[in-house]
Amino acid sequence: MEFTQSISYPASADEVVAMYLAPAYLERRFGAFLVEGSARIRVEGQRITLDGECRPELIPAAAARFVASPLHLTFTEEWFGDEASARSRSSVKVQGAPVSVEASSALTASEGGCTREVVGQVSVRVPLLGARIEREAVARLGAVARREEELAAAWLSGQR
Repeated sequence: MEFTQSISYPASADEVVAMYLAPAYLERRFGAFLVEGSARIRVEGQRITLDGECRPELIPAAAARFVASPLHLTFTEEWFGDEASARSRSSVKVQGAPVSVEASSALTASEGGCTREVVGQVSVRVPLLGARIEREAVARLGAVARREEELAAAWLSGQR
């Protein structure tokens, strides 16, 4: 199921890309979803990858029968561009669960900072229930974007 999302930042595109490529920020972003101490992060140029074990209590009871345990999440994001604007490709894959997310985004200057416009696809490959789970996931993206804006604003204010 396709989704779109907009996230605003109180910083330049260059500063936001640097934040997204910082391992400490990535740990902060995904820390609530992973078993403590399981995150492994690699930075290769403009590409960052996080691998970690998902916290089992976050798996909805209705979905538990469709997944293997433990679940391992891999998040990869790669950035392209210059100081005025940037683009990214992101993916989330969960080994042991029929779930994936692919997205692309554009980060452009706006009043007081920059804005990230994200377009992506959530895929849940579960017979009969997949479309319902995708709709629920997409419906929660507003909360995810608000959390991302709060985390980013706090991070960026501490970096100046």
